[in-house]
Amino acid sequence: MKIDLADIAGTPGTRGRYSISEHVAPTEELFCTGPVVGELEVENSGSLLLVRGKLRGVVRLRCVRCLGSLECPLDVVVEEEFATQDTEVGVVTMDRDEPETSAMTEYVLDVSELVRQQLLVNTPMAPACQEGCRGICASCGQNLNDGSCECAGEQIDTRWAGLADLLPRDTGEKKQE
Repeated sequence: MKIDLADIAGTPGTRGRYSISEHVAPTEELFCTGPVVGELEVENSGSLLLVRGKLRGVVRLRCVRCLGSLECPLDVVVEEEFATQDTEVGVVTMDRDEPETSAMTEYVLDVSELVRQQLLVNTPMAPACQEGCRGICASCGQNLNDGSCECAGEQIDTRWAGLADLLPRDTGEKKQE
């Protein structure tokens, strides 16, 4: 969806309100399970074009511990600034600073791109399927949430084996007092 904001950008003080229901195309880094919905308000402040609003969507992610799939609901607050013809030359905005990645070109807002960018920025960096996720066995790859594996106790990485000598050893003897 694209919204032509030329009328708002040309008249300081004007506003527009837009209901959003956007299907985001799946990519390698982002998969939405349904439409992203919300509202955006665009206002010409006299020196900037302000885009504010709230979006809600659900993204499918991979757990960083067990690699299982999980759905993560996101509530996103949008606050973006874009230049108008009245914006001073020294003011940095995304559409001026990085026009090739901006969601706005010549006062046309690409809502799909804005939504995609906002979801990516607000997606958790290290999502876990559950707070106590046990992950996968480093030796055999068994998902430890599904049960224990047959691997021997704790495997020591030979690169770190020298550090084990620094730890006190439990000999099984009781200290006498």
